[in-house]
Amino acid sequence: MRSPYTLDNPPPDEPPSEVLVPSLWRVQARWWKRHTPALDQQGAKHPVCGHCGQSWPCHSWACWDGQLGQAVHQSQTPEPDAGEARVSAAPPSRAIAFGGALAAGLAQT
Repeated sequence: MRSPYTLDNPPPDEPPSEVLVPSLWRVQARWWKRHTPALDQQGAKHPVCGHCGQSWPCHSWACWDGQLGQAVHQSQTPEPDAGEARVSAAPPSRAIAFGGALAAGLAQT
């Protein structure tokens, strides 16, 4: 899932208040920003990533963008009605969050 962020409107360093794992957001946003074109490449017809040198958007940027998109989408999902059953009220573990990152990366290869 794509995030709503662009080169002109990058993700904020601090997560929105609704994000489930704020520390993970900070990592994702930092790597999203690292894998953007270098300043001299941003207007180029075929820019390259300023971090890894691959054609941009590089694979890493796409993965981080997808993770930010999921975080934003999950935070905007409405809560179930009081009559609906809830599976668990506990926040997701880091293993689940990182597992999602790995699954997103494998799905794009």
